[in-house]
Amino acid sequence: MKLTLVAKRPETEDVTSFLFSSDAPLKWQAGQFLHYSLLHPDADDQGIARYFTIASAPFEGHIMLTTRFARQRSSSFKRALRQLHVGAAIEVSEPEGDFVVGDPGDEHVFIAGGIGVTPFRAILLDLDHRELPIKATLLYANRTSDFVYKAEMDRLAARHPGLVIRYLVSPKRVTQSSILAAAPELGKPTFHVSGPAPFVEAVGNMLWWLGVPDAHAKRDYFPGYDWPSIDKQGKSMIDIIPTNLEEATEVTDSGHRAL
Repeated sequence: MKLTLVAKRPETEDVTSFLFSSDAPLKWQAGQFLHYSLLHPDADDQGIARYFTIASAPFEGHIMLTTRFARQRSSSFKRALRQLHVGAAIEVSEPEGDFVVGDPGDEHVFIAGGIGVTPFRAILLDLDHRELPIKATLLYANRTSDFVYKAEMDRLAARHPGLVIRYLVSPKRVTQSSILAAAPELGKPTFHVSGPAPFVEAVGNMLWWLGVPDAHAKRDYFPGYDWPSIDKQGKSMIDIIPTNLEEATEVTDSGHRAL
């Protein structure tokens, strides 16, 4: 399937959204992704294809790809994407993925690391458009206070009392305490974790350690992005958790794992 670039929109200093129209009807669920192929000269070892979340909600009528561009280094794909002119075409697959919300009446905890906020924009805008209840807490961690989509997120929170957004700027971070504050009853909500692969792995392990059932934890890995394990003050960007998790299999009465 072919998409045509219709607009570019800067979101922050190093994040840009690309808006595409489709040459054929395209249906997707908020939270899904596409596989993009962009032919370009001198492709590096990462090749000519990438996966990106569909950052737009279905009702918006266009496909939006939002990505961060590294300041010092960037893949050949990202460079070609950045130089793409309005009117240019790019090939995509059919929408894929199960990082979607099931019953909107259930409780949800969304945990985003940096650019991992993209599926949550689509999900929250979709629920708002369909006038469905939003019972969710968004923990949004970022290295700086320049949060992608912050104005949109704040407008949604103002319209939906059940939506709570907690912005975490480094050195603040996602911790066991912040997760417990968002979900005192850990077995009740569904957790959605999205962002750079190291971030998702670490938070996913933290949820496991806290005793969150696997069926209540969804993960969306963003390859190609790093995530600092140590901040400028030498503190861990996430809570330290045991490294020998394979041995930590007992569950205590509180639901937390015990060695």
